[in-house]
Amino acid sequence: MADDLDRRRPGGAAMSGGPEDRHRSMDTLERYLSSSAPVALGVPGTPEVQLFIEPATPELGLRVEVSAETEAPNLKLRHVVCRLARRDNRRFLEVAIVTPRLFRDAYPMLCTLADRIQLTHLDPSTALQSTLDSLSALLSSPDVISREREIGLVGELLTVTGLVNKRGPRAAIEAWRGVLGEEHDFGLADFDLEVKTTTSERRMHWIESLTQLVPTQTRPLWLLSHQLTMAGTGHGWTLPELVDCLTAKVKISAVASEFDNALSAAGWRPDQRARITTRWTRRSASAAYEVIDGFPQLTPAVLESAGVELDRIPDVRYRVDLGGFEEASSAPQLLTDLRDYEGLT
Repeated sequence: MADDLDRRRPGGAAMSGGPEDRHRSMDTLERYLSSSAPVALGVPGTPEVQLFIEPATPELGLRVEVSAETEAPNLKLRHVVCRLARRDNRRFLEVAIVTPRLFRDAYPMLCTLADRIQLTHLDPSTALQSTLDSLSALLSSPDVISREREIGLVGELLTVTGLVNKRGPRAAIEAWRGVLGEEHDFGLADFDLEVKTTTSERRMHWIESLTQLVPTQTRPLWLLSHQLTMAGTGHGWTLPELVDCLTAKVKISAVASEFDNALSAAGWRPDQRARITTRWTRRSASAAYEVIDGFPQLTPAVLESAGVELDRIPDVRYRVDLGGFEEASSAPQLLTDLRDYEGLT
C-alpha cells in the first residue's frame, strides 16, 4: 500500500476532510496493521501530516515536514521515539510507537497530535509535548502530601494563624518566609523563627541542614516547638480545617492571593482535602527556645572547629532531642502569644 493520496475509506467512500472524517476508524487501522506492506496515510489538513506503518521495524507513527532549525525532542520514553528523517530531500519530524501491542492504544494519541498540528496550528514539537503532558496528567496518581509534611504544615499554620490574630494578614503572610526557600520559617520585626512540629512522645525534631539553626547576622533566632498527638472525634483540628480557618481570615485582604501561593509552595493542594482526615491536638504545651550557645545544634562553625572538611559533607540532616531542655527564661511577647495560641480562633 503506497501513499493514500485519494484519502478513501475501505469500500470506496471518499473522505471529506471535515473534523469527523479526519482520521481512519479503528477497524480500518486494523486492516492496515494486518498487512505486511508499509503504509503512509495522509491526514487531511495543513501542514501535510502522514500516519505511517512500518511492519518490518515494526512502528506506527506520525510524520510532518519541519524546517532546518527544528530539533527532535529527547523524550526519554520506552515506547515512543521522536527523530528527524530525510525523504526526497525533505526534512521530517517522526513520532513513532515502537511497541506493537500498544499500537491500538496509541493511535488516538497520534490522532490528537495531528489535530494539534493542523487544527490548533502548534509547531510539531510543542504539539507533541502538549499531548504527552495531557496524557501524563490523565494517568498520574493524585498528589498525596506525606505525613511528615502534613504535621510540619499543621505547625506552621498554627503559627501563621496566631500571627494573623496579633499582627494582621499582611504582616503574617509577609513574615512566612520558609515557603519562599529562605533559611528560616518566619522573619519577624525583631527576630527570626524556626517552627518545628513533632508527634513523638519526646520533644524531638529534625533539622534539615547545617545552616538551619544559624542566626542571620545579628538577628536573634528562636525555635518554636509544637508537640502533637492524634485527637478524638470532635476535638483538635485537621490540616484542612486550619487551611479553612486561615483562608477565612485573609480572604478579604490584599494578601489573599499571596496566601494561596504560599500554601501551594508549602505542599498543600485543594484536591488533597478528602484524604487528609487526621485530627491533631497538642500532646503538651508548645515551647520556645532561643538558639544561642549551649543549644543542641550542628553548624558549619562546629564542624570546622573539629577539623571537618565541609566540602566532604554536602548534605546533613539530624535530629535534636529537646525533652527536658530548659526553655528561655524570657521570650518576646509576640513569641509567647504564638506559643500559647490554641488554633481555630
